[in-house]
Amino acid sequence: MNPKLAVIASRSGGVFSRREAVESGYTASQIRDRLGDGRWRTVRRGHYYEPVDLGDVPQWEKELAEHRRSIHAVMKLLHAKPVAVSHQSALVLHKVPVWQADLSTVHVTRVDGKNGRAVPGLDQHASVVPADDIVNIGGLAVASPARAVVEAACVLEFESAVVSADAALAAGLITRAQAARLLETIRFWPGSASARAALHFADPRSESVGESRLRVLFDRQGLPAPETQVSLTDRRGKFVARVDFYFREYGVVVEFDGLVKYRDAAADVVVAEKRREDRLRERGLIVVRVIWDDLDTPEFTAQRVRDAFDLAAAG
Repeated sequence: MNPKLAVIASRSGGVFSRREAVESGYTASQIRDRLGDGRWRTVRRGHYYEPVDLGDVPQWEKELAEHRRSIHAVMKLLHAKPVAVSHQSALVLHKVPVWQADLSTVHVTRVDGKNGRAVPGLDQHASVVPADDIVNIGGLAVASPARAVVEAACVLEFESAVVSADAALAAGLITRAQAARLLETIRFWPGSASARAALHFADPRSESVGESRLRVLFDRQGLPAPETQVSLTDRRGKFVARVDFYFREYGVVVEFDGLVKYRDAAADVVVAEKRREDRLRERGLIVVRVIWDDLDTPEFTAQRVRDAFDLAAAG
């Protein structure tokens, strides 16, 4: 890519249009050759990007990068329209985690309340959006974090909505008051009841996608609501650990291990974690560890927790 086009692309998330390529000195045949041999790829019709080798980047990161490119391409197409990036697309730009959200479609909102034309891969919502609910990210008009969380919660599954709401609250991107105001604004929207339930359930103390999903699992499986991120001490009052979930009534601690694999961890990390658990057990607590794969077997995982309740009661 020549320097002129590189500057243009850098201002739009790496995306450039055919017209911009021509104005930067590329001929029709040069554009065709680059698309043909893979040096350039199409993100939307008439809009391209130059691929970068992402190496061992996780697949979900690649999907987010692809969605960001699609957002920039869509906003180039709609540059003359009064639109803002919204819903889960806005969450992606705000770097709020999205879990199992459909990223094959870019979401925008016509802020003047008018309906947009239906286009494959683009969902144009209609709403009158106050200026305070719009922010600028890299030159793009984007729904504010609070509005994006509430909008997305109307269209996402409950678990997915909780994941994003937890993360936004934990990062301080939204407040309860902002969420309450917007929930009142969208009270007659389709999905508003689901959004209200997800925001009510959201917990800013959740520290990862996995912890958010595990809280939803507890709720769906009929387990009591645990205390989250609780600091525990030993019998002498000395700090022992800050635990993810504490079922105080049952004397059971549940820890979520989303990233650490003991076989890959340094020996001192493994030893320290074992001592930590030993001190919790010395307090008479039962410790249950849950890993990412356990979230795919909710009934079995919930039963492990119930078995721990029974074990604690028998002890």
